[in-house]
Amino acid sequence: MIPILLVLSFVPMINASRPNTADPVVLRAVRGLDARLPCGQGKLFLDGPESYILWLKNERDFLYRFPSEESEKRRTTRDYMFGSECESSFCHDNTSLVIKKASDRDQGLYRCRVHYQASPSVDFAIELRLVEPTGLPKLYNSAGERVIKGFLGPLALGSDLTIICEVEDCEPDTEVYWRRNGVIADRSYTSQPGRLRVDIRVRNITRAELDTNYECLSQNSDVSEPLSTSVTVKMYLPPMSVEIRMDNNFDFEAGQPRVVDCVVVGCVPPPAITWTLGKKMVRPSVHKELHDGNYTVSSLTLAPSLRDHHSDLVCTAHNAHMPNTVFQDKVTLNVGYRPTCQMGRGEVVGAVVREAETVKCVVDSYPEPLQFTWTFADSKTLYTSFAKMANYPNRYSSTLTWLAREDDLGQLMCRATNVFGEQKKPCIFNITAGGPPDEPECNVRRTYPNSLRVQCIKGWDGGRPQMVHLDIVDDDGTRIKNVSDQAGHFFIPNIIDKQNITAVLYASNSRGKSKEQTIYLQSLTPISDANNIESQWMPYIEGLAGALALGIAAASITLGFKILMARREENDAINPDILPRSDGIFTREPDFIREERLLGTTNITVNQLAACQNQYSPSPLPACRVLVGHGPHSSSDSCPSSQHSYYV
Repeated sequence: MIPILLVLSFVPMINASRPNTADPVVLRAVRGLDARLPCGQGKLFLDGPESYILWLKNERDFLYRFPSEESEKRRTTRDYMFGSECESSFCHDNTSLVIKKASDRDQGLYRCRVHYQASPSVDFAIELRLVEPTGLPKLYNSAGERVIKGFLGPLALGSDLTIICEVEDCEPDTEVYWRRNGVIADRSYTSQPGRLRVDIRVRNITRAELDTNYECLSQNSDVSEPLSTSVTVKMYLPPMSVEIRMDNNFDFEAGQPRVVDCVVVGCVPPPAITWTLGKKMVRPSVHKELHDGNYTVSSLTLAPSLRDHHSDLVCTAHNAHMPNTVFQDKVTLNVGYRPTCQMGRGEVVGAVVREAETVKCVVDSYPEPLQFTWTFADSKTLYTSFAKMANYPNRYSSTLTWLAREDDLGQLMCRATNVFGEQKKPCIFNITAGGPPDEPECNVRRTYPNSLRVQCIKGWDGGRPQMVHLDIVDDDGTRIKNVSDQAGHFFIPNIIDKQNITAVLYASNSRGKSKEQTIYLQSLTPISDANNIESQWMPYIEGLAGALALGIAAASITLGFKILMARREENDAINPDILPRSDGIFTREPDFIREERLLGTTNITVNQLAACQNQYSPSPLPACRVLVGHGPHSSSDSCPSSQHSYYV
């Protein structure tokens, strides 16, 4: 109370001096609404920290001082311009006097006095009068229907927009006007008895009208906010563009996932987006839709297969208000894969210094390779062309021929490259020192009566194709027989048993021959006549063993059947569902009366086991799966009478 008394003590002096006193300005305020009385014409700027403003009513009642303690606090906590304050997007002059819900007691004379620090004080007088509020504006569409939902439409592109605003008011100074997105658009109106009307008409509307806010205002005061009613224009719009964004990279590596975006611009409402690849709808593992302002983005994770090569990937945007119009973008995919090696883990190559060596690299690639790269152990790199291999759709080979050096020993790596990239795992050749082949490991047997069998396991070929040789010489060194075989298998008939002969075995290639293996045939014992007799009795022995096996199997089946029947009788003895009969036979009674059982309602399935002719066949193998003869393709005999060989 003390500060107020101090200020009021200056009132007589203010009234006495009244410097720069002006005639009162008459301003109108709407009854029941807030009123903001300005101090002077426009915004005031105080010229120093000691300057201030005083508001008085009826020359004696102190109302407000600026700046005050409250305004100083706001000045330090807000984005503050001296003498004004901004809230949201509206700025207010803090030098104004705000009257809340103006009533009859608020009418009268108001005075705003500005005390400058370096200039004389200035007085501004305002006479406040109250007026009755106007009617709330009402909005109608072109058909005369009232708009009460707050929006108009949705309207199609190119249609006409008409909004009618009417205000019921009889005050002569009432003004009705439109604001478009906060900017005054039209102040012209027509007047009828007790009614004011103003229209908004837009021909052939464009996208610019989307979500436009039209506000109709009625005002008959100077310091109170007008009454208003607003409406928002809603539209449905076709997409401005539908684009599959792939950065011009239409190449897809088979089986490798890749994210593809479909961007739809300017479609209202946000569209539903579908994807198709070829003739099938794509159901991706990751699919999301994002609507951000004017953009709708659908992201697809796509991992096509080689079957999708040259297929069309289509993105379609569906606008619910335009079901008969198609909005889509289409791209053609190129699907392939980078080269892969079609050789073993590591091929061994025997090289001789300054001798031409040739290796062949085979890869599978789609599309065809661009080049082959060869890298030696010393990092020397060579490039070669390629050729397509016959009878293989996507197989290619490249041949490298070079003069070997000592530095070439080690790994030689071959890689092919196509449009999808370089081969990940190279084809590897292990380059070692080449030369004559290693000595083969041979097994020599003399068979009855005068034959010779030889089987050899070849060793390292020395880098060139090898051949295994067999020389038979007599005791004086004369060559009796000379045979060669690439596999190392020999059969020599009609060997004279009494002759002292020797077998010499070795391997050779274009670089020389291996060490020789000498075997004295006289030291080998031929297969005896006893072995031959045994071989003649062998079919009978095998037949006897088969009959014995069948007998054991039959005895086992019989024993198992007796044990099973004994267990059933034991279970029946202790089962309470088994009831005695007059004939002394125990039988399980059914759960239903025999007379209640109807023909055709049973669910019992009968399996005619007797239809299988081989059910109790003594043969351990069904006759329908047995082929008789010396191989899988021999002719069959349903019931052979003699011993045969069987292949299942």
